[in-house]
Amino acid sequence: MTAPASSCDHRIYHVVVVALTSIIAGLAFGIGSAALGQAASTAAASGAAALAFTFGAGMSVVAHVSRHP
Repeated sequence: MTAPASSCDHRIYHVVVVALTSIIAGLAFGIGSAALGQAASTAAASGAAALAFTFGAGMSVVAHVSRHP
């Protein structure tokens, strides 16, 4: 008997790496904004915007790279 072919889809790893990178970027941007004297709510909004932008851009890059091996 032969073992079934192993098929591993690495897309989930790409999403996890992009998500973690986005979280780190958002936290760094929010903390940096707060450290520079912005109000807490404005700094949190800036961090959230950075997180959303980084995640969107990262997923666009992953999609583009996945289509063009």
